[in-house]
Amino acid sequence: MNNWKIIMVYLCVVLVSIFQSCYYDSPPPLQPINPEDVSFSTHILPIMAKSCSTSNCHDGTTAPNLLGERAWSELKSGFVNTTQPQNSSVYKAVEFLPGGDPMPPGGPQIPELDRQLILAWIQNGAPNN
Repeated sequence: MNNWKIIMVYLCVVLVSIFQSCYYDSPPPLQPINPEDVSFSTHILPIMAKSCSTSNCHDGTTAPNLLGERAWSELKSGFVNTTQPQNSSVYKAVEFLPGGDPMPPGGPQIPELDRQLILAWIQNGAPNN
C-alpha cells in the first residue's frame, strides 16, 4: 500500500511539472513598417510567388499574371491605387475586404506581415525596386 502512495505522489508531481511547463507564448506585436524599406523584388514578388502565382491561379491563366518579370507591370495596370492604397484591389483581395475578391480563394489569408508589406509597398507608390 505504501508503494502505491509513493507512486501516486510521484505521478502527481510529474504531471504538475509537465502542465506548469506548458504555456502559450503570444507572438510579439508586429511593428509598423516603413514603406521606404519595402522592395518589390525582395518582399512583394516572393509573396506573390508563394501565395498567388501558383498553378491555376495568377500564373498567366488569370489576370493579373503574377509570374516573375510580368508581376509588377500587371499589378500597376489597375490593381494598385497609390493615391488611396487601402482601395487597391490587390490590397482589398488579400485583406478580404468588401469590394475585393478574397485571395486566395477559399482562404486562408496570407500572413498579416505579408499583407502589411503589400500595403506599405503601395503606400510608397508601388515602385519596381
